[in-house]
Amino acid sequence: MKYILAICCLFAASFSMAQAPAKSKTQSVFYFKYDGSKVPVVDSADYIRVISLPDSGSTLFGVADYYRNSKPKLMGKTTTIDPLTLQDQCVSYYSNGKRESVMSYADGRPLGTSYLFYPNGKVHLTLEYDTAAAVAVDCPRIISCLDSTGKALVTDGNGHYVDYNYAGAISEEGDIRNARPDGVWHGSYPDEKVTYIDTYRDGKFVSGVTTNAAGVKYTYTKRRQSPEFKGGEEAFVAYIKKKFKYPATLKQKSFQGVLTFLIDQNGKVSQGRFLGNITPEINKTIVAAINTSPAWKPAIQNGLPVSSSWVVSALFGTSAKAPAKAVK
Repeated sequence: MKYILAICCLFAASFSMAQAPAKSKTQSVFYFKYDGSKVPVVDSADYIRVISLPDSGSTLFGVADYYRNSKPKLMGKTTTIDPLTLQDQCVSYYSNGKRESVMSYADGRPLGTSYLFYPNGKVHLTLEYDTAAAVAVDCPRIISCLDSTGKALVTDGNGHYVDYNYAGAISEEGDIRNARPDGVWHGSYPDEKVTYIDTYRDGKFVSGVTTNAAGVKYTYTKRRQSPEFKGGEEAFVAYIKKKFKYPATLKQKSFQGVLTFLIDQNGKVSQGRFLGNITPEINKTIVAAINTSPAWKPAIQNGLPVSSSWVVSALFGTSAKAPAKAVK
């Protein structure tokens, strides 16, 4: 489930030796850190992204991410460039060149059958996302689970699920019945020295208990809670808007934008970005306002606050007015 949740929230020893794709009239190149933040130059990047214009008769951009060792990180299609809205089949890869996942998307959300792999190339999980809308509400159905040697642990939606951490140790396990978690599950976050016990009934999460490194126990009835701003996201956008004034020439125009940022386990906001274009000065003011935002309630995972990335859409300016009706 931990592995699944991570899938649900992507060239040589240095870039100077890598054969990065060349920028052309049909391609745009961007540079990113692993945390998703964009950097201006290739020497500061962890991976490189190449966006290709849609093929004739298509509205989908091609997206190709590459590791520092020149191997592909992600290959797929997207309806938007920044941020990506993945569409149709996308394949992600480990840095060793082996497939990490094969997933289908609809408007940026998994849909249909997906496959997750071990770093050795063997299949780990077969998942089924019933509808794109259900992803935000429920986890996918677990159809099969195998260990790294290919031994079946879950078959046809029934058996014992096992997930592993980066060191190869078991990080979470529990029974699967009718493709859903069932009964008592055990898991851990070894870096934080945290363990937890979750209980499911008929595929639904019931409750959990987490024990931290000091032996303190936390109980919860939601496995994960999203971060919250006092007053909601509308209040957050209103706070941003108060930080600047529109030039007179722009007062009758509207601008759609996206605010992206990180919220740490204490609720502090950082790494704000504004994906939009009003004026350079206003764009800069919006980013500064994001980074000086009042504290949020952080995301909660297994009863404990955790860092998370967040995206908020915002409309700036004056919305277009409906045309006046003619008087008869």
